[in-house]
Amino acid sequence: MSATISTEQSLRQQAEEQFHFLADFIPQLVWFTDPTGFHTYFNQRWTDFTGYTLADSVGPDMWNNLLHPDDRQRARQVWGHSLATGEFYEIEYRFKSKDGSYRWFLGQARPQFNTDGTIKQWFGTCTDIQEQKEIEFALRKREQELERAYADLEVKVTFRNLELEREVQALRQQVGK
Repeated sequence: MSATISTEQSLRQQAEEQFHFLADFIPQLVWFTDPTGFHTYFNQRWTDFTGYTLADSVGPDMWNNLLHPDDRQRARQVWGHSLATGEFYEIEYRFKSKDGSYRWFLGQARPQFNTDGTIKQWFGTCTDIQEQKEIEFALRKREQELERAYADLEVKVTFRNLELEREVQALRQQVGK
């Protein structure tokens, strides 16, 4: 019997070590919460990015305090909706890094359910999408510049058409005399 317990403990320890290795290896910030949204785990990438240890990061609000002020209310609303409904969580927001700069992340979380259908915990990731956002912003800026250039061109064409109409009218008057 004790050999079975020892084997189970060894397997659990091995699985936990493998999980931590995987969670620290993947390029996302990884986190867990209990069913109420109380954060219980962050991976090493979280610590490396934010500068906060796991002990400093656990709780219901630490993550939201690191969001860009413009993103906090929306993030709290979206997360609150997912906690209340059990629906998949997905949002784009900016997190503050340990150097004080902000980077865009895609936050996603899925609940893990107990056998009775209640939520056991939430498993979430934050994927750095800063480069995609920079490209998106650059494309949007370029699109706005093109729209302004097109509007300017339309105005110039309209004025040129009016000038041509005046010239045609002047020529008609000269020919008609």
